[in-house]
Amino acid sequence: MSKSLILSVFSIVLSAQSAVAEQTSPLSGIATPLPCEMHIWPADTTHTTYQGWGHAGKVDGARRGIKGYPDLGADALDTKQQVRLLTSIDWPSISRDPTLKVVVHAAPTGADDDRSRTTRLVADSAPCYRELIITSSIIEAEVFSSRSVRILALRKRFDGANALPVNFSSMAQVAIAASDEDKAASNDSAHRNAAVQAAFIAAVGKFGVMQTFH
Repeated sequence: MSKSLILSVFSIVLSAQSAVAEQTSPLSGIATPLPCEMHIWPADTTHTTYQGWGHAGKVDGARRGIKGYPDLGADALDTKQQVRLLTSIDWPSISRDPTLKVVVHAAPTGADDDRSRTTRLVADSAPCYRELIITSSIIEAEVFSSRSVRILALRKRFDGANALPVNFSSMAQVAIAASDEDKAASNDSAHRNAAVQAAFIAAVGKFGVMQTFH
């Protein structure tokens, strides 16, 4: 066999091997992982507490018609408003996951065992799955202190289809803005409600950052 013919045959064999390698490359069989899911639930209501002269911090004093308890704007954080506010938060940025899929549910979980529960509330979900539950929302006020919004929240992290959850719970508190303009408009419910809602967003955001470390 001539040298030129041997080289031609060798070239054909190398080309064939290369084509097979491209077709069976391990990289071509790697599936793109599903993005993580975060499901978020609001609290069932927002409560109020007030500490003042002769007032020992009864819960929902104004709502219950108890004399001397001011209206702190709890209606600004009812379930519907919480859902709207929770939807406005940039969860992918907070979680440092630009592919994060976020679902904000329209109603509370309705469960009384969220802390001890080991199963998912959403069964048909990605292997990487998070639950963030606002367990309590409170507007607080004292005679000599700024009003504030305090939330209690629970994060449940499932890191596999059959994994048990890793729980993290904490509270976050943010003072409600009280500029001179706010004080002048203290009787303007729209202005007051906007300040209350901004504090709620900030408090939830603080918790969102905290839960990324646990």
